[in-house]
Amino acid sequence: MLLKDKNIVITGSGRGIGREIAKACAKEGANIGITSRTFEELKETKERIKNINPDVKVSLKTADITNYSEVEELFNYFHNELGELNGVIANAGASGRYDTHKFTPEKFAFIMDVNVDGVFYTFKAAYDLLKKDDKNDKARFIITGSAAYPNAMPRFTAYTASKYAVVGFQRAVALEYRRENINFNTVLPTMVDTQLLRGDKAGDGNAGPGIMDPEELSKYYIFLLSEHANRTSDELIFVNEFEQLYDIIKETSEENKKDWDTFKNYLQESQQNVYDNIRKQWKLAEFLLKLHK
Repeated sequence: MLLKDKNIVITGSGRGIGREIAKACAKEGANIGITSRTFEELKETKERIKNINPDVKVSLKTADITNYSEVEELFNYFHNELGELNGVIANAGASGRYDTHKFTPEKFAFIMDVNVDGVFYTFKAAYDLLKKDDKNDKARFIITGSAAYPNAMPRFTAYTASKYAVVGFQRAVALEYRRENINFNTVLPTMVDTQLLRGDKAGDGNAGPGIMDPEELSKYYIFLLSEHANRTSDELIFVNEFEQLYDIIKETSEENKKDWDTFKNYLQESQQNVYDNIRKQWKLAEFLLKLHK
C-alpha cells in the first residue's frame, strides 16, 4: 500500500473527482478526511470508502469552503480526529457558463471565492497541522486545477481566471516555503464527467468522447501523495499529455516496457513528441509504467 497510515484531507469530496480520490487513497491505506457542503453526499462517500477498505479511519464534516472560520474549524476537527496531516488536496470547485457581459457580479465572485479563496483558506487552515518534520517524507499540498490554464475558455471567464490564479498561487507558495518540507503541485485535467461539466447527467454512462471518468484521475493524486513524488514540487500535471502516454503504455509490447530505460528509449524512437512533453516529469511516467504492470 502506497499511503498506509497517511492522513489525507480532500475538499470537495462529496462527489465527482474528490470522491474518487478519497476512494483511491483509502485503497492505498490512507486515513481520510472528507468535506463538502452536503452531509448526505459525504455519508455516501464514507460508505463507499469503507466498502473498499474497512480498516481505514474516515472522518467527515460539512463546511463552506468560502467561509474561513468554517474552514479553520474543519481542519482543527480533522487534526483532532486523524492526527498530523500528511497531505491536503484543495479540490472544491465551482463553474458557470455565461456571456461575460451577462455574468452577475455575485456569480462571478462566487466562482472566484470557491476556486481561489477556497484554495488559500485550505492552505492557511492546514499549514500548522501538516507533518513537516521529515525531508524524506514531505507534506503534500495538491490543487485541482484545469486545462483552462493555459487554454482560456470563452464564456467561462470566471472559471478560467480562477484556474490561472491558482497556478500563480502555487508558484508563489512553492518559492516562499521552499525551505520547508512541503511539496506543492497542481493536477490539470481536461473535461471530466462530473456535475461541474454535465450537471445531473454526470455518471449516466453517456459522456461523450474525450470526457474522462473521475476515477481515471486518481492515479495522478496517488503519485503526488506517494514516496515516488517526494522530490516533485511546483509541477503542473497536464493530464491529457499523460493520458496519451498511458494509452501508449497499454498498447506497447511487454518487451518494450520491461523497465523504464527500455520504454524511454522506445518512446523516444517511436513518439518523440510525447516523450518531449513528459520528459521533465519522468518520475510520473515511470510510475504509470509500473502501475500498468
